[in-house]
Amino acid sequence: MIRSGRLMSALLAGALFCGSTTAAGPAPVPRKAPAFAVQTAPEHYIWLSEHSGQTVILAFILTDCKHCTFTTGLLNAIQRDYAGKGVQVLASAIDTMSALHIPEFLKKTNPAFPVGYDDQNYAAVFLGYGEKDPMFAPQIVMIDRNGMIRAQFGGDDPKMLENVQDKTLRDALNETLKAGGAAAAAHKK
Repeated sequence: MIRSGRLMSALLAGALFCGSTTAAGPAPVPRKAPAFAVQTAPEHYIWLSEHSGQTVILAFILTDCKHCTFTTGLLNAIQRDYAGKGVQVLASAIDTMSALHIPEFLKKTNPAFPVGYDDQNYAAVFLGYGEKDPMFAPQIVMIDRNGMIRAQFGGDDPKMLENVQDKTLRDALNETLKAGGAAAAAHKK
């Protein structure tokens, strides 16, 4: 089950206080991004493969999560600032019945990028979470232009706190852009 980042802070503190957690968490990076599509309407999908050659930031959000709304605002600015560098932000709402809540979320956040929806389990597999691993929203994945996931952050990551999140995301994006360029240059040799 996915939880918002705020709730996670309390749960994580409790888990750390107890001294152990059993969750393995997401798969390590870098790794090849599996095929994935964000559904934007019945029978309409945006496939990651449509953005081959671009750097993609894929955000998994909950439409009623204040932390996700904050992150969407940051991603709006990032989309505008980095569009000329071949960066495309995509978001997928993964809460139950999210397709019904997206219109209100779009009105509230006015994103500069597509927002669709997916099943939470489908997202968890893409993110590399095990079936019983807790997953905290938002989840952010940065994919270089060669299709490699270079960075992944969950709502439970201290780097996703509001006072440092913009710097975290921009630093990771800059590293992803460099890594994708270096990998492309190495491949051409």
